Amino acid sequence: MDKQTLIKLLTYKRWADAATLDAITGIDSALYPKEHHLMLRLMNHIYVVDRIFRANIAGRAHGYQALNTPETPTAEELMTAFRESTDEYIAFISALSEEEFGKVIRFTFVDGGEGEMQLMDMVNHILFHGTYHRGAVGWLIQSSGGIAPKDVLTVFLRDYQS
Repeated sequence: MDKQTLIKLLTYKRWADAATLDAITGIDSALYPKEHHLMLRLMNHIYVVDRIFRANIAGRAHGYQALNTPETPTAEELMTAFRESTDEYIAFISALSEEEFGKVIRFTFVDGGEGEMQLMDMVNHILFHGTYHRGAVGWLIQSSGGIAPKDVLTVFLRDYQS
């Protein structure tokens, strides 16, 4: 995958995360407290994994002890955090040469196991990992009386790509 495609997919991720969080804000948390909380927990999990992988790519400590945090941020807090995180990924990828995508990065998983992945595979993981969990959140939004966003790549490419 080339740099421009990765940037396009990261831009799609930023859009899809924002659309999902926006839909969550429309859910009545008094009527659907468990579902609303689970939606935020799933979105926070995506964010935490994004940050863990970014730290691993940079070769720095991430400070997370688990794949989620004890506290649950609000949708508004997550909107800001996701945008900043994805913008950081876009800036990082923009500065790389194509040859650097094959760089092998060694890291330690949160559970203590040792890992080794190519940089490209690590970025692909954060792209596809979030898609999986946003699908579950979409189902929760629908079951809580909301309208899940049409967060598919084709809609983004047709209607939102600038």
